[in-house]
Amino acid sequence: MARSDFAWLNFDTEFTQPNQEATRTFVIDDDPVDASRSGQSVSAEGYIMIQAQDVGVGSTEEGDAITHRILINGRHLPSFDMVDQQGWNLWMDRIPSGFLKKGENRLTVRRRAVDRFRVANIMVQWREKNAAGGITGPDRITAEA
Repeated sequence: MARSDFAWLNFDTEFTQPNQEATRTFVIDDDPVDASRSGQSVSAEGYIMIQAQDVGVGSTEEGDAITHRILINGRHLPSFDMVDQQGWNLWMDRIPSGFLKKGENRLTVRRRAVDRFRVANIMVQWREKNAAGGITGPDRITAEA
């Protein structure tokens, strides 16, 4: 069976309310695998690319300086997730091992500061075993015609 190893998630959401969230789901057909290669100290199951507008770093009502969060299957991605920048921006972040799973996955954007911003789209890329037991990846993307 031919499959794609990415999902395009249309958010088209303006975040204006405290702790506002938007969630989209995507399906991974087989077990995700690490994309680490020999000589690399960091392994990843995949990457996300976020298309967002007017993202700012603010503070919570408690005064904590934090950025907005991206969660995959209820787990926060490590480090900051969205770049503080006016206008449209495209940002990439890695998905560490253990975040993705076979079957339905959930990606959530959570507003955590006082700014207003918009998320247009998020692309999720991963690697998975294919039906023949091999590995698909960025150099061998296949999709049903």
